[in-house]
Amino acid sequence: MALRGLVVCSMTLAVAGGAVLRPTCHAGRSAVQMGGGFSASKSKTSAKSKKAPKSGYEIAAEAAAASGAPVKHELPAGAMFMGGWKMSPQICDDIVSVFESSPDRQMKGMISMKGGDQPVVDKSVKDSIEMSFAPNDPRPEWKAYLASLGAVMGAYLEEYPMAGAYGKFGLVSRTNFQYYPPSGGYKTYHTERTGAGEPEGSRHLVFMTYLNDVTDAGGTEFLHQNVTIQPEKGLTLVWPADWTFTHRGVPSPTQEKRIITGWFNFA
Repeated sequence: MALRGLVVCSMTLAVAGGAVLRPTCHAGRSAVQMGGGFSASKSKTSAKSKKAPKSGYEIAAEAAAASGAPVKHELPAGAMFMGGWKMSPQICDDIVSVFESSPDRQMKGMISMKGGDQPVVDKSVKDSIEMSFAPNDPRPEWKAYLASLGAVMGAYLEEYPMAGAYGKFGLVSRTNFQYYPPSGGYKTYHTERTGAGEPEGSRHLVFMTYLNDVTDAGGTEFLHQNVTIQPEKGLTLVWPADWTFTHRGVPSPTQEKRIITGWFNFA
């Protein structure tokens, strides 16, 4: 039975056998237009107003946040070929609720032994509790996340159009929810494609959404970019699945961290 998933071709994102999403995400200093169908630009402000007028970008960002459409997030200098957008906090809360209400589906985070194919638990490398979502998971919380992820991917392809120029790619493997306790994390440097074996070998892009704020360390450190991204609830990162984006999680000594992460593979 063929796995049904999210298929991406240029700016078209389609769920096999279902509806087609065509997000048009234009982010700029004067306007933002999202797949939700709105656009916003600079509004006139009364001369009597004591407050400085809001820019078109601020108005659009507020409207996008209210509608649930992802909002562009500025990443640190050096984060070339990476993109960041913030999803609705409600989407994050709903996904967390699914995890917390499904203890029977949770398992300890696993890694693979070097030179072998049997996954093992090693908390010195990765200390987490996880569960996963299939691409065609029927739960409404997952579908809402998937729709927002589609809008994020549309925005990423607008920013980096060549990422969509070399063939169809889509969501074909399971997406992982990962809970890290205080001092937990994926602590060693790693990358998302280390060999030709599938499904790893055809990975094209990585996505990761932070599901809660972390203020005491807890960021994601990218080695070659010399950049650390601090978790903010709803912030979704997209980056290429290559060794050039070797990264690790920085443990927080005092706070929990929750993410959901997965990959887009060439079809």
